[in-house]
Amino acid sequence: MATVVGFISEKGGVGKTTACYHIAVALSRFEGKRVLVIDADYQRGGISGRFFPKLIEGFGTGTPTGTTLFNKFQQLYSASPQTPDIDIHPCGGGIDLIPADPRLSTVSVDKLPSTNNIRENNMSLLAHMKTISFVLSGLRQSYDYILIDSHPEVSDVMRSIIYVADHCVSPVKLDRQSSIGVATVIGEISNVNNDISMIRRSLDVEDGYRDTRFSGAMGMMAREYGEVLKQTEQLEYNRLRRSGEIFRNYVTEGDGLRIAAANRQAVFDVPGANAAKQAAQFKALTKEFIQVCP
Repeated sequence: MATVVGFISEKGGVGKTTACYHIAVALSRFEGKRVLVIDADYQRGGISGRFFPKLIEGFGTGTPTGTTLFNKFQQLYSASPQTPDIDIHPCGGGIDLIPADPRLSTVSVDKLPSTNNIRENNMSLLAHMKTISFVLSGLRQSYDYILIDSHPEVSDVMRSIIYVADHCVSPVKLDRQSSIGVATVIGEISNVNNDISMIRRSLDVEDGYRDTRFSGAMGMMAREYGEVLKQTEQLEYNRLRRSGEIFRNYVTEGDGLRIAAANRQAVFDVPGANAAKQAAQFKALTKEFIQVCP
């Protein structure tokens, strides 16, 4: 049974997609795990582009083909029976992908059919949050990990990701402007957990939901001096530790990851000392990830 982990953040440019992609590759390549990646970043489709560059040529300018997550939400909006079928793209090396769809930007509970019956409206709200969970219900047995890369904003798609996730992690730069969003992420996880509890009580239903856990911030693009964090970043790391969970391992900035992104490859395959350092950091982070998100 797969462990589902949502990579969520309120702020873009903090290394969220980079973390999700490299942990997926490391889980498969170095830990022997079978991994499904879901790209729910409807603005960039960054992970989809890493695995399949042609998938995001003209991203956002045309209608994607096949069955995507957007189609599953659209079934609810059109009052059609919701079906779990979805297109999955094998990436090789033990990784599969559900690619991004820019139409996910239009997903909103405001599009649900409305009635004068409060119970029916609550059932629709619950079904909306359960959409990704419904899609994965028949897939969890086929993988060890399912990683979901989200768009960096609080949205109804993010709430559906939080619902299905066993754990959520929040990659972050170790500066105040970036890390302040971690509190927002923790608050939204709490909101979803509380909303589900309230809806279940009002409907008198038990659907097996277990509260999603915030399992930690991840330091990305960190800066060091003399192989230790710079003082300002160490202070921010300590502040995050006091306010919640944070991974012990972090990843430094450098040309290794920039070259990897430009070549659409993993940093594990990039030559050079800086790339080797970042590769070792991601391997250590992945081992900790397995411990924190078993």
